[in-house]
Amino acid sequence: MADSFDLVIIGSGNGGYIPAIRASQLGMSVAIVEKSENLGGTCLNWGCIPTKALLKTAEMLHDINRGEDFGIKVEGLEFDYSQAAKNKERIVNQLRKGVQGLMKKNKVQVFTGTGSFVEPKKIKVESEDGETQELEGEKILIATGSEVRTLPGLEIDHEKVISSDDIVTNNEDYPKSVIILGSGAVGVEFASMYNDFGTEVTIVEVLENIVPSEEPEVSAALKKEFENRGIRVMTGSMADTNSLEKTDDGVKIKVAPVSQEEQEKEEEKAEEGTYGSETDPAGETDDDDGGETLEAEALLVAIGRKTVVENLNLDATSVELNDRNEIQVDEFYRTDEDGVYATGDVIGGYWLAHAAGHEGIIAVEHMAGEDPLPLDQDLIPRVTFCRPEVASFGLNRAQAEEQGYEVKEAKFPFRAIGKALIEGDPNGFVKVVADAETDQLLGMHAIGPHVTDLIAEGVFAKLVEGTPQELGMAVHAHPSLSEVMGEAGMAVDGHAIHM
Repeated sequence: MADSFDLVIIGSGNGGYIPAIRASQLGMSVAIVEKSENLGGTCLNWGCIPTKALLKTAEMLHDINRGEDFGIKVEGLEFDYSQAAKNKERIVNQLRKGVQGLMKKNKVQVFTGTGSFVEPKKIKVESEDGETQELEGEKILIATGSEVRTLPGLEIDHEKVISSDDIVTNNEDYPKSVIILGSGAVGVEFASMYNDFGTEVTIVEVLENIVPSEEPEVSAALKKEFENRGIRVMTGSMADTNSLEKTDDGVKIKVAPVSQEEQEKEEEKAEEGTYGSETDPAGETDDDDGGETLEAEALLVAIGRKTVVENLNLDATSVELNDRNEIQVDEFYRTDEDGVYATGDVIGGYWLAHAAGHEGIIAVEHMAGEDPLPLDQDLIPRVTFCRPEVASFGLNRAQAEEQGYEVKEAKFPFRAIGKALIEGDPNGFVKVVADAETDQLLGMHAIGPHVTDLIAEGVFAKLVEGTPQELGMAVHAHPSLSEVMGEAGMAVDGHAIHM
């Protein structure tokens, strides 16, 4: 006889464990099915958290190396990667225990194994040793997330052809040279990290801009910063998968410029996809296309992720997938099967942990009859933790004009902010996009120090229907980096003080 719950959730990432807590708060009995031994999904175990822990080490290494600018001389500096990896593991393990504790506190039952549908309201849980049990749920929430995507000819071997998962699970060493295919958030974060570690880095991107989902001027500024740091950035280029050769020292692969037609195809794919998807800077190139052969110790495949839906047995339900294998949902995350919801990467949209958590809360509140407001996609911050950081939300000028807005915009440089000069990090800017008729805040786009934190002020301003002028009216402490937000808001109407 199957155990019965008000809600059964498949997957324990942000799109699973966060709604589990909210559902418990609303009085629901909840079960989570997780195939891995650790809760927390990709973000906690292989993504956001371990990656940012390593990026913090990279940031500190960079700061120490420029210590003389601040009057601090350091001799005999040594970088111990294995110790950095231990610090990363310590943080991950602490947060794993935290999630486990939250499940106990909220009386959420955890079942370890692969979850799949037997019937629309019945889930089979199969453990690694083949044992099975069944759970029944009045409601079901699919939150199985995503996994690394690759292409034929670029099969991951975990040694010379690697993925982001391999980087955060290798606790012994790192490559001294690397070719990175793809320049989305994953590609540029690891390019930045490896560069600070002293690795020779080359980025290959098929489009003309790196971080192609970001505002074009932000993309151009990041490319310039990377090149100034010694990172080679090959935009408008494609790697030939047929030419990949593994050698005793690493890998060789041919990279060649792509045609305008090929770029336009990739741009269309990027526009049809999502923030979590990347372009494909790999394929087949012509023999006489003026390319060159790159060599490195490792090839990092960072061309995006794919949804995890294969083992769900969705044929036992009416749940529909689109042509990108994303589960189709409405604004409350209901699928076409009554009582079955889905959230997180598996539904597409913004493939971001914080988006998944908010989607999950809305889903369970809807299940409980709480009448939640649908999530405004323009309120989701998009953050990339390279150096310099990149952050944005909402529309850029081109997108706003396509939607019929009459746009006014302005940008304000960090170089005019005293705290940025004090921290020795004065490059970058914040750009504000607004509706010229109503002063409605349409979006913000930033590159520079701590913009992944600062962007929250703009998101909140848009949430409460604030205007750029009100951003300027809010008193910002001096000297602080937050002053850039107020100045950028005032700059929209030409009222910036320090520019």
